[in-house]
Amino acid sequence: MAIDELVQIFLEESDDEIRELEAGLIRLEEEQDDENTINRVFRAAHTIKGSAGLVGFDDVSLFTHDIENILDRIRTGELKITKKLITNLLSAVDLLKRLISASAEGETIDKAEIDNTTLILKRFTGIARKSADDTEHKGSEKRSQGQDKTFSIIMKFRPDILSTGQDPIMLIRELAGNGEIIDTRVYTDSIPDIYSINPTACYAWWEIILKTSRPLSDIQNVFIFVIDENEIIIEDISDQFREGIDLSLAEKPIGEILVEKGIVKQDDIEDALKEQKTTGERLVEMGKVRKDVVEKMALAQSQSRKIAKSSTIRVDTDKLDKLVNLVGEMVISVARMSQLASEIDSSSDSRSMQGATGSLERISRELQEQVMRVRMVPVEGTFNRFRRVVRDMSFEQGKKIEIKMSGTETELDKNVIEQIGDPLKHMIRNSIDHGIESPKERRLAGKTEEGTIWLKAFQREGNIFIEITDDGKGINKNKVLEKAIDRGLAEAGRSYADKEIFEMLFAPGLSTAEKVSEISGRGVGMDVVKKNIEDLHGSVEIISEEGKGSTFRVKLPLTLAIIDGMMVRVGSEVMTIPLSVIDKSVRPSHAEVKTVEGKGELVDIRGDYIPLVRIYDLFHIPSEKTDPTDALVVVLQSTDRRFGVLVDDVLGQTQAVIKSIDKNFRKIEGTSGATILGNGRVSLILDVHGIERMAFRV
Repeated sequence: MAIDELVQIFLEESDDEIRELEAGLIRLEEEQDDENTINRVFRAAHTIKGSAGLVGFDDVSLFTHDIENILDRIRTGELKITKKLITNLLSAVDLLKRLISASAEGETIDKAEIDNTTLILKRFTGIARKSADDTEHKGSEKRSQGQDKTFSIIMKFRPDILSTGQDPIMLIRELAGNGEIIDTRVYTDSIPDIYSINPTACYAWWEIILKTSRPLSDIQNVFIFVIDENEIIIEDISDQFREGIDLSLAEKPIGEILVEKGIVKQDDIEDALKEQKTTGERLVEMGKVRKDVVEKMALAQSQSRKIAKSSTIRVDTDKLDKLVNLVGEMVISVARMSQLASEIDSSSDSRSMQGATGSLERISRELQEQVMRVRMVPVEGTFNRFRRVVRDMSFEQGKKIEIKMSGTETELDKNVIEQIGDPLKHMIRNSIDHGIESPKERRLAGKTEEGTIWLKAFQREGNIFIEITDDGKGINKNKVLEKAIDRGLAEAGRSYADKEIFEMLFAPGLSTAEKVSEISGRGVGMDVVKKNIEDLHGSVEIISEEGKGSTFRVKLPLTLAIIDGMMVRVGSEVMTIPLSVIDKSVRPSHAEVKTVEGKGELVDIRGDYIPLVRIYDLFHIPSEKTDPTDALVVVLQSTDRRFGVLVDDVLGQTQAVIKSIDKNFRKIEGTSGATILGNGRVSLILDVHGIERMAFRV
C-alpha cells in the first residue's frame, strides 16, 4: 500500500477518532464517573497516537501521547475531572486537529505553541496524586512508584500487526517514555525464505529489560490494544537484579540471563513463548470456572471478532459516487426500454417485452434503493459536533445551556450531511446568542437557570426533518416588523401573519441584535443559511412564541441523486417537477381565475386564492394553451407560500436521475438540474424555490 494511501486512511480515521475524543470529553464534564466514556476517549487518543506513528507523523504521535497520559490518569483514578481540565484537554484536541492537518500538508506549527500546551498538560499530571483513602491494592501500587523496578518484557506479534494500526517501534518508544531501556534484543528467526516473505508483515520479536519507577499497570497499559491477540509477557525481575545480577549481562538475551542464573530452564523459556496462558486458562487452574464454559465463551468471542472484522468496510466516496452514477444510467436505460416496449406493434411481442421490462424496472428500483442506502449516514456525527459549540459559547456568554438530542440514528445522504453542518451550526449559535437568556433573566422569567436546546431529526413522507428548538425568550414579532419596515421589506400599517414576519428574518441584512458581536448583529447569516438549505432542495421555517422559545425546522430530501418526479408539458418542452413539492393539480373554471390589481393572477383552490405563475413566460417557451381553463394548474408548496404553475398537460410520474448542467452549461435560473427521459429527450427539473424567486422576486 502506497504511503499516500496510508496517510489518506489515517486522515479519515483520525477525523472519526477526534470526533469521538471531543464528544467524549464533553460527556465526561457532565458524567465524570462514566467508565465507558473514559475508556472510549482513551482508546481514541491511543489509536491516533499509534496510527500517526505508522504514517511517520511523529509530532502528532508525541503530542497525542501527552493527551493520552492525562486520560490514563483519569482512567486509573489519579486525576480528578474538572471543568478546567476538560477545557485544557479540548484546547489540546483543537491543536491536535491543526497538527494533523499541517503534517498532511507538509507544514509545521510553531513549536512554542506545542510546547506551551504540553507544559499545561504536564502541570496537571504533576499535581495528580491519589487520595490517601485509596484501596489497599492501589495504595501499595502507588508506594512502589518511588522505587525503581526492573521488568522483563517479551513482545511477539502476529505478522499482520502493522495492518491493525499498531507499530512495534512506537510501542518500544512508549516503553522508553516510562523508564530506561537497559537492554533490547531483536530476533529474526521467524523470517521465512525470500519467496514467502510478505513485505508488510512483521516477523521479528523482541526481548527488552526496562528499568522504571512506574507501576506494573503503566507498563501493561502500553500494550492495552495488542495484548489480546499477541504474545506479550511482562515479568518483574527486580529481585533477581537486587540479588546481584551484573548489569553487564544485559548484553546477553534475557532468556540466557535467566537460564544462567538458574531461575528457569531453557525449556521453560520456549514453553513460555509457545504457551502463554490466557486469563481463561488461569481462571480454570484457580477453580473459578469450568473449562467447557471458557471454551464456549472463547468460541463465541472468536466468531464475534470474525463478524466484527467482516461487517464493515471503508470505501472511498468517489467509488460510491461512480456506482450511484452507473445506477442512474441504468435507470435511464430501463426507462428507454420501457418506452421502446410500448411502441412495439405486435401485441404478443409487446406483452412479452413489457413483462420483461416491468421485471427489470422492479430490479433496477430495488438496486437503486440499496445503493442509495449505502450512501446514507446517521446524523449523529453531525449532531455531536454541536456539543462543543454549545459548551464553548455558553461559557463565553456566562449562560447555562444543556443540549439534548433525539433521532440521531436518522440517516441522510452523505453529500447532504457534509453540506448541512454549517447552516445548522449557525442556527444553533443564533439560539444561544438570541434565544437563551442569562441565568438572571431566566430566574426573573420564572424559568430554571439552565436553558435547553433540543436537536431532533426524523423522517416523514420521503423527507428528513431537523428541528432546533430552544426554551429561550422567543422572537419579538413587533421588533422584527419594525426593522423590516425600516429597511423597506414590509409595509407600514399592513397586517402580517406570524409566519410572514418570521420569514423576514431570512432577508439579507435584517438583524434585530442590539449590539454587534462575532456571532450576530452584522446583518449576514440567516439569508445565507436559507440559500444553502434551498441549494440542497430543502426548506427552512421558523416557529416561535414570545417568552417560551423558538424552533428552526429544516426539511431536506433523502438524497440528491435520484428523485421521484412528475413530468409536465409546457409547449413543446417536457419538464419535471419533484413530487415532494406538488400539492395537487386542477383545471380551474372561469369563475376560479381572477386578476387582482397589485397581486396579478390568482386561482381559487378550495376557497384559498393563490398566485398563478405561467411557466412558459418565465422560460420564454411558446405555449399552445394560455387559458388556465383549457390547461392545468399544478399547485406547489414552497417554504414561504403556495402557488400554482400553469402547464399544458401532466404526463405522469418518473424516476428522475438528476444531472448537473452547471459544469457544461451556464446555470439556468429556476432549475436544479436535468434528467434524461425514456425517449432520450432532456427534461429540465424545476426548482420550486427558484421558480418562486423568479416569479415574485423574493
